[in-house]
Amino acid sequence: MSEQTDPSTGEWAAAHSPVVVGIDGSEGSTSALDWAAREAARTGADLRLVAVVEERHRPRFPPRLGQDDAMKLLDRLAASVQDRVPAAQVYTEVHHGPASAAILEHLGHARLLVVGKRGLSALPRLIVGSTSLAVAGRATVPVAVVPTGWDEAEHEGSPIIVGVDPYRESRRLLQLAFRRAERLGVPLMAVHGWEAPGAPVWSDSPVDEWERESHERFHALLVHWRERYPDVDLRPVASSHHPAMAVLDEAEKDGQLVVLGRRSSHRTLGFPFGSVTRAVLHYSTVPVLVVPTAED
Repeated sequence: MSEQTDPSTGEWAAAHSPVVVGIDGSEGSTSALDWAAREAARTGADLRLVAVVEERHRPRFPPRLGQDDAMKLLDRLAASVQDRVPAAQVYTEVHHGPASAAILEHLGHARLLVVGKRGLSALPRLIVGSTSLAVAGRATVPVAVVPTGWDEAEHEGSPIIVGVDPYRESRRLLQLAFRRAERLGVPLMAVHGWEAPGAPVWSDSPVDEWERESHERFHALLVHWRERYPDVDLRPVASSHHPAMAVLDEAEKDGQLVVLGRRSSHRTLGFPFGSVTRAVLHYSTVPVLVVPTAED
């Protein structure tokens, strides 16, 4: 299938590029599948369901899928989404090996990877699963991490939130966020957080001036994007909180998706210590789309 995407309205440009969703039999992967199926239906893309069979070296909860179990599960789930995605555009694959490595190895020409947010914490909103974190930190394509139980239908008119660093502008990140907001007809909250280091900040102190400069650069950066996408309801938010907290605050109000960049594209590194994107992934209760931006 060849996708005909208007470059002014569609954020995915590559032809024959499927939406890939990781399936492990958990409730979290079911939520991810629902999100992925909606995305495939909106863009006319193929949908590829992928499960990974790992070696059973020791007991684990939840148990890993076996080959037969994985194939049966994928067949059942593929049938469940054919009311949204035509059967001819739904594919299933079973791979072997460590989950994150197998998924990354077999991404192929995917336009997007979707995984569930599933950790071992008793609090579902804390601690993103290790596989989800690994693929989000290393994939060469955007990765959507979807919380367990997320119902996108309840948030269709809600804003998209994009985190902006005015000192490291990412054309790919902002273009994707603006095009998605334009296509869906929803507001775009562009969020910039700046927290003063160390001691409290008094008016006219050097640190206070640094914050003012940071916010000014943020607003100046958005001028070009506002002109380029005049139909997008852009709502800038300049916060005095840490960037991760600023993004989470806006997302918690009524967001449908958080869009964040990931600067490192080295497949063995993942997220660096102190990464804003990693922090948001851990605590967000809405889906987070992680966009590799190393080519900028």
